[in-house]
Amino acid sequence: MVRPAGVAALPGEAGLAAALAGAGAVGAGIAVLVTGAAFAAIAGPWALAGVLLVAQIALAWAWTGALRASAGTMVLVAGSALACDLAVLWPLGGDNAHGYDDNGIGTVAGVVGVSLGVTVLYQLARRLRGGATPAAGVSAAGVSAAGTTGAAAAGAVAADRAQRAADRVSGDMTAALGGVGIAAFLTGFLVLRAEAGAEHPADEMVIAGLLGAGAAVLVGRLVTALLAATFARGAGAVLGTAADPDAVPPPDAVPPPDAVPDSDAVPGLGRARVSAVVGAVSAAAAGTVAGVIFGEFTGLGIATATVLAAAGGVAAACVASAGFGGALSAPRLGPAAGMLLDVVLPLALAAPVVYLLGRQLPG
Repeated sequence: MVRPAGVAALPGEAGLAAALAGAGAVGAGIAVLVTGAAFAAIAGPWALAGVLLVAQIALAWAWTGALRASAGTMVLVAGSALACDLAVLWPLGGDNAHGYDDNGIGTVAGVVGVSLGVTVLYQLARRLRGGATPAAGVSAAGVSAAGTTGAAAAGAVAADRAQRAADRVSGDMTAALGGVGIAAFLTGFLVLRAEAGAEHPADEMVIAGLLGAGAAVLVGRLVTALLAATFARGAGAVLGTAADPDAVPPPDAVPPPDAVPDSDAVPGLGRARVSAVVGAVSAAAAGTVAGVIFGEFTGLGIATATVLAAAGGVAAACVASAGFGGALSAPRLGPAAGMLLDVVLPLALAAPVVYLLGRQLPG
């Protein structure tokens, strides 16, 4: 196939480079995070809490920024994550002498409940402040309303301001409620590491889950990027001409049927669905394989490690190939917010699943 004259690259060629660069950036981020968390899990609960808190703060910034929430909402989400971690490390029951329930998942659930209550109160207070009636004689644009219809104009201005404040607060409420819950999910790795009474080594269980989720993100993003670029290149192949790129076809020439793309054969939505499904399946399989390898070389055992890693991989696969970089990033944040979501969200979804299975696995 020969490129048309004046075309530097066919669709999919530049897209492949961009897709691989994006997948590589996410892969590097997930590798750093998983490696750091794995070594921290070996060092102890406090070290793991430090690594997880960095990820939780990054998640709070990216999540609230992508949803265009206020800075106060970001601080609230990050503060809730810190409170969850400290509740696990400093249980109210003392030094965990009475079993793992002293600093278990129930403590985190209580902190999340309080955080959600504070979130609602904070947003209601913002709504009341934002819905206040503006000064008399001032319109929405700050121009004197004298000479207009008076009370009617003032009422319209007040209603418009109240509506804009309500919309803004509603968006912040959504960002805060979702952010508090997702940031708390990451604490599941810490709870699994800190709780006493587990039948298997806590640090190895955490590492198995991290490896499964990390492998799923790496493979899922790569497979999705390659498929998307392949589909784009295939769609752009119809731009090719005969051997002579400078040849100009006659104006009455009709292209052969095979040269015209059939939009119904593989529509854009269908290609996206195929990429997502194949990427998710590949991601889940990669997480399972990571568990087999980890269990082979550790005392955790192949069966236990595979279950934990597969659980983390399946959970991470749900969003591993989503690619939030171009869909959720606010313009003021740039691609950094999207990349952080691509890295941290899959681990956050994997954490509670890994914790649940880690506590229920038989000895």
